[in-house]
Order: sequence, then C-alpha cells, then structure tokens
Amino acid sequence: MKTSRNIVAVAFFGAAALTLSACSGSGSGGSSEPAGDPVSGGTLTYALAEWPKCVDPVLRARGLSAPEQFADRLTDQDRETGEVIPRLAESWKIAPDAKSFTLTLREGVTFSDGTPLTADLVKANLDNLKEITESGQSETQIVSALNTYVGTTVVDPRTVRVDFSEPELGFLRNLSDPYFSVYAPSTLEAPLEDRCAGKGLVGSGPYVISEVINQQRITLDKRDDYGWAPAGVTDHEGAAYLDQIVFEVVPESGVRVGGLSSGQFDVIDDVPVVDQDAVTAQGAEILTAVTPNLVPGLRQNPLSPLGADLVVRQAIQKSIDRTEIRDTLYSDKYNVPTSAIASNTPLWQDKSEYLQYRPDEAQALLADNGWVKGADGVWAKDGLRLAPKIMIITGSSQGATQQELELIQQQLNKVGIAAQILPVTQAEYSALMKNKADGGYDFLTGSGPAKDVDFLVGLFQNTNQALQGSNQVDLEEAAAVLNRAATDEDRAEAAGALQEKLLRDGYWIPVREQTKAVGVAANIHGVSIDPYGATVLYDTWRTDDGS
Repeated sequence: MKTSRNIVAVAFFGAAALTLSACSGSGSGGSSEPAGDPVSGGTLTYALAEWPKCVDPVLRARGLSAPEQFADRLTDQDRETGEVIPRLAESWKIAPDAKSFTLTLREGVTFSDGTPLTADLVKANLDNLKEITESGQSETQIVSALNTYVGTTVVDPRTVRVDFSEPELGFLRNLSDPYFSVYAPSTLEAPLEDRCAGKGLVGSGPYVISEVINQQRITLDKRDDYGWAPAGVTDHEGAAYLDQIVFEVVPESGVRVGGLSSGQFDVIDDVPVVDQDAVTAQGAEILTAVTPNLVPGLRQNPLSPLGADLVVRQAIQKSIDRTEIRDTLYSDKYNVPTSAIASNTPLWQDKSEYLQYRPDEAQALLADNGWVKGADGVWAKDGLRLAPKIMIITGSSQGATQQELELIQQQLNKVGIAAQILPVTQAEYSALMKNKADGGYDFLTGSGPAKDVDFLVGLFQNTNQALQGSNQVDLEEAAAVLNRAATDEDRAEAAGALQEKLLRDGYWIPVREQTKAVGVAANIHGVSIDPYGATVLYDTWRTDDGS
C-alpha cells in the first residue's frame, strides 16, 4: 500500500480550489478583514434566505451554513490548492487499486455529549450513511459516493479500513463534504425525521445546537472544550471566539440588506447584485465564492417528446446567450459557465465550445431535421409545437432563477422556440416527477453542489429520480465509465468525456456558475467561505465600535 495524506488526483488540486473574493469600501482579501487582535464573546446573528429541507447535512441541508459550525468531517480541503488535508482523520493509506482506504483518527476528539471519537464510531457512521442511501432519504451526491461501498473494518481503536468493490479515487475528497458529517451514537440511533428537524444532532464541532424552531431559527452555543480545529484552514486553536450564533430565516432580500445596514443582522446570505455596491458603500463587506457543483441549469424530462429529442436540446443549448444573462442580471464578479460543472470543481474541463451563442445554427439544425416554422413564427413538427414547458419550484434557490428563465424565454422566442415557464409547489413538483411520461413538463431547473466529480455518476444514471424510466444508453455508459475509472488518467478522461456528452447532446443546459454572495457587517471579522460554499464562523469575532 502507499502512504499519503494527499489524494491520488494531485494533478488537479488547482482546479479544486475555491474561487473566492471579497470587496468592501477599503478592499480586502478572501475573508472578512481583520481589525487588531481577536476578542472573545458576543452573539452573531446570521440572516438566511430560506429554511433548508433538513438541518442535518447527512440528509438534505443544502445551502445551510449551520452544520459547518456543529459537525466535523474526516477530511478537509486546503483553501488555496484544493488539496485534501486532515481533519478528524490525521493520516491515511490508499491501496494501489484505490478500492481500500485506511484512515488513522486524531486523538482527543470528543462529541458535545462527551463521547470520544473511535474507529467503531466511524464505522457506525459510514454504515449508517449507506443505510440512509438505501432508504431513499439522502441526496444523489452521497448515493454516488457510496454506490460501491462494501463496508468498514475496525483495525484498532484509532484505525479503520474502508472498502469498495470498484476504484473510488474521489473518496477522500468526498469525505470532506458536509454529507459525511460524523455524529455521536445517539444521533445515529435517532429517527431520520428528528435528525431532519435538527433534533439530537450531536457533533464534534466548535458549536452545539441549543435550539431549533422550524422555519424560523437555529441557535448554536460555543463549546468551551473544543480543541481540534483542522490545521491549515483556521487561524487559531481552541474554542471559537463567539459565544453564540443565531441563524434566522429572512426570505425577503430587502429586509436582509436593510437589517445588515441597521445592525439587526451581522452576516446575511444571498446579497442581490443590485444591492452589493450600496452595502459596501456603508462599510460592510461582500464575500463572493463560486461553489463547486453541477452549475445551475436545465435538465430534460427524458420521457416527454421535446425533452427526449436530441435536436431540440441541442437547439436550445445554442440559443441561450449566457453572457447576456450574466451582464443583464449580475456583474463581472460572476462567471459565465464553461462546462457542465463549475470551473473550480475537480476534473473540470473547458467545454465552452458547446456553450457558444449560435442562434442561426440552432435554426438551421431544426430546419434540417424536419421542423417547420408556423405562421406564428414557432417551429413545429408532426403536429407538435416547439413550446417546451420549463418547471421551476417556486421559492427555491436551487437551479436557474425565475429572472433567468424569463430572459431565456425571450432569447428562445427570438429563434422560434416558445418556451413556457411552469412555476410549481414542492408537492406539484413531486407529482410531476412521478408521472414524467404524462408530459407535464419538458425541462426542469436544478443544480448539484459537490466537491468531487463523482457526483455526476448518480445525477446522470437512470437511478436518479429525474431520469427514472428512461433508456438513454449513451448517457448511462458515459457515467458508468467515470464510475469504473481505476487510474487518475482514466478518471480525468472519463470526466471530460461525460462533461462533453452532457453539453453536446443537451443533457444539461447550463445557465451560470453558482456564486455565493455573503454580506458581512463592518464590526465582524474572520468570516470565510469553505470549498463547499458554507460560511465558516470558527475564527469569527466582533468589535463593539464597528471598526
């Protein structure tokens, strides 16, 4: 076996690093500007844009930063290079065939109920995660990460060996994902409904949950005995500085921005582009970070006539002007997509040739394949109008936004594609997904945050709910080749081929790269954003004079 604290894909560290910047009235680097020596104490109020599907990241806490404060993972990522580095695991060995990983755990780690971190507990957590994936109550990313999981063997009290039936070159990076948060035994024994609601989540992070009021707020209190901050990604050791953190749900962006200006809130999520200059003009700071992920975009309904049509998908891909979307709705701080995944996702490859705005080519493609423009200027074929229904869940922050869809609708209309926007509730979405063959929608919006390209496997095989019932052999095989890759070289080649397949054939229609924009008050210091896009508050402290 070879010993390493670095994952196999060393050549791709640079691509994995989080793209992060900050702007303020005085300018700053990649985290909130320090102001003298840190001081302890105080409460920080953090305004969230929406309540998560679940508080537990193992289930569905996408977009929520609270778990970063109360739960730990076995590995982490260097903020500059993207290299996988130790967290709860202090070192590891990788078998030559990348089917086995032996991890040695840090000593002295305890959970907030006093339970020590042991090899038995790590095994119980991984086994529990696998059970959750089989219950259908976890996100696609963790299903992909554990789809060839065989089991975990306790070697000694501080050592585990994790075995897979196929090479899993992304496993160590996957372990740094919040989906792999490690919990005390009492949490593993709790009903999933309770965990989803934030009840009984006992982690080993610097904070502990003291209160959860559904749809309103999450309160965290500092752990005075915390002493195992991951080296290389934090600025101090020991307990966190803040005594308490309160996450409050404030759906209206104007209320969040106003609250930051008035001092009601200290940190706010999702600062709209139109408000960012005003926020910084008042002395606050905007942290922005590109999230490694399947970029926000459109996915086909494989069972609808329009969604299943290759030519239709390719025509739509060519008819979207992504630069216009960026320049109209955002600013030059935001990136135009260059692939199906964000440019800081490991194994990203530049496939922007398939994302060029070429409306004339789109129309020629349709005409060459039997589509004819009607008197209303809309293409039709065999009695079917080219009027795709694009489904969006009302109020969701995942995927393309309503504003983006409205601009895309205008762009598609110019080439004779009469796109229809279909806003639905979560319940309506679930019903339409179960009856895809009825043609209630043709495309849906979505995105898929993850730190490793492995997540594409689960997203584009027909085990995924969005593709169930389909028989797209070429797409299935492209995903399977990535899943089977046994060497770094094979994996990079397969990842590139899958990205190309997704874009060339319109299986994924990107809209933008996902950029997180966090507003930080002038008297709040040491805020940062991790490679998953979560706001990290361990090093955060406050001053009373607003400096």
